[in-house]
Amino acid sequence: MTSAATPMPQAPGPTPALSPGYRALTTASGFWHASGLGQFEVAGVDAHAYVNRIATADLSILSPGHYVHSLLLREDASILDRVTVYRFPERVMLLVDAAQREAAWEHIVSRKRGNVRLRDISDDMGVVAVRGPATTVRLSPLLSPYPVEPGDVVSGRLAGIDVFAARASLDGPDGIDFYCRSRDRMSLERTLTSAGVPSVTDEDWRLNRLEWGIATIGSEIDSGDTPLEADLERLVAEGKGAPFPGETALAARRRTGALKRLVGFQISGDEMPPLAARVSVAGVVVDRVRSIAASPRVGIIGMCAVPTSADTAGTVLTMHSGESSWTAKVVHRPFVTRTLT
Repeated sequence: MTSAATPMPQAPGPTPALSPGYRALTTASGFWHASGLGQFEVAGVDAHAYVNRIATADLSILSPGHYVHSLLLREDASILDRVTVYRFPERVMLLVDAAQREAAWEHIVSRKRGNVRLRDISDDMGVVAVRGPATTVRLSPLLSPYPVEPGDVVSGRLAGIDVFAARASLDGPDGIDFYCRSRDRMSLERTLTSAGVPSVTDEDWRLNRLEWGIATIGSEIDSGDTPLEADLERLVAEGKGAPFPGETALAARRRTGALKRLVGFQISGDEMPPLAARVSVAGVVVDRVRSIAASPRVGIIGMCAVPTSADTAGTVLTMHSGESSWTAKVVHRPFVTRTLT
């Protein structure tokens, strides 16, 4: 199954020049070295139960050989970090953002209970992410076994290099995340380049991430945001029988309701407001521009938070910076989507 990202219908915007990396990510396949990510191994007879108590996902319904996106919450239900949970038969691996690596490690160590062994393997492992509609065509002849379905994780070899490979989930572009020994990472990247999968820049990667509406901590997600404000309720499994940090506070927030919610927006025309420009609804300043970029496919797009009464697609927003102003409208995320072929 090969997937291609195609733009959702949107108003026309600017058409910046396509960089080679952006073209690879959107029309073929490209790779990005994800440096500094936190990778924590959890082993022991109580490993699965322990992770079920610290993350918002429900591991009891996650079978070995699969992964799930989840959250680490503080006791007040604010988001500490996004975390990807990989389940293996005898262990679990947690992947966290580079900026939150130290805080996330302290968070999980402080909550260690039962027969559990924790190990920070971040410096021992290299992470290379491949994305693009031609990923399967390029890599399936080299990787055995190949992860067939989104969310699958396999241990295998890529042209002689030991890896475990995770097939990208459907909330983003098609691709594979490779994990290898740090000493093998350069060999892995050379193998990808030889297979017609070029490296892409951080800028190319961030633009592709924004097009898919993927919010990150410290950028689109503020330190006090809960899953309700961040529009990430889908990553929380409440009532799973394993209380997690922040569950009680989150339940209380659900009852009272969120006051704001993260949304996508689009601006027609060629002029782009700066990052952190003020955002107004009906003349009232409600937030700032949290992220923004000019996409070759869908024009000027970004994310900000608005009152829940204004989070409907089509709501008019006004951005202000100095004496300048721009008109935008709320649009559904992601800004692009897959078409299965």
